[in-house]
Amino acid sequence: MPRAGVGAGTVVVVGAALLELRFAVDRLPRSGGDVLAHGFEVRVGGSAVNVARTLQTLGCSPLLVLHRGEGPFDRMVVRELARLGLSVQGRRSRKPSGVTVTLVEPSGERSLVSALGAEGSVGAEDLPADVRRARALYVSGYELIASPDLEAAVAALPSDVLVLLDPGPRGAWPGKLQAVWRRADVVRLNEAEAERRSGQKGAAAAAAALGREGNVVVSTAEGAYVAQGGEVSAVAGGERVSRDTTGAGDAHAAGLLAGLTRGLELMAATALANRVARLQVLGESVAGAMLGL
Repeated sequence: MPRAGVGAGTVVVVGAALLELRFAVDRLPRSGGDVLAHGFEVRVGGSAVNVARTLQTLGCSPLLVLHRGEGPFDRMVVRELARLGLSVQGRRSRKPSGVTVTLVEPSGERSLVSALGAEGSVGAEDLPADVRRARALYVSGYELIASPDLEAAVAALPSDVLVLLDPGPRGAWPGKLQAVWRRADVVRLNEAEAERRSGQKGAAAAAAALGREGNVVVSTAEGAYVAQGGEVSAVAGGERVSRDTTGAGDAHAAGLLAGLTRGLELMAATALANRVARLQVLGESVAGAMLGL
């Protein structure tokens, strides 16, 4: 897999690469029950891979920082990263790569069962030595929760490195990831995560409450709410689509980063992120989202 140093335009992506087993089901099984899937897919995913893959499609220069494991799952990860031509940095682990099982219902709602592996131990020592030269850094709450030293390292980055925090469900609890939350230039959450963090009901109210801590983007099925400077604004994203939304949040984060690193204001970058996420859900190429920028 190609390796590269950190250039002035590099977007460092810290997260996970793991195997995803995705089943389309009519309903979730009850305890002790059994359901028949009518669709099955095996792919390499994880927040870091999904974000970096989309950033590369959007014309950015991502550098993946992750752990790779051992065994047959890892060989699939290695082949996919090589096929994508992504630059990768990080240590190897004796643990196997992790696996996520995703059950997708007809509404597009998804339920996940994950087994953590090598990807769960990314730390500060895995960051490139010249990370301070990066244009931006994306970091997932999954890795920050597992590695407190990583949180401290990200929080200490200079202000000219744009930091986007995607806390995820584990990092969205009140009081979690405070150091990175304060440092982040933008925090991106979905509606459920924003409600959990803020204690408010509804994306708009949650965004307003969280906006007191800094710039926040709360994504919804119809678009997003942006909180900045004490104001909350809605950014339309189109009608709700009843399809598998797996990876939509990662695509949204990548679109947001692509816009911000090109100098777009937060509202315009969020509109781009909405387009990218919608194209991802529709199964269409996200490359066209950049037209006209």
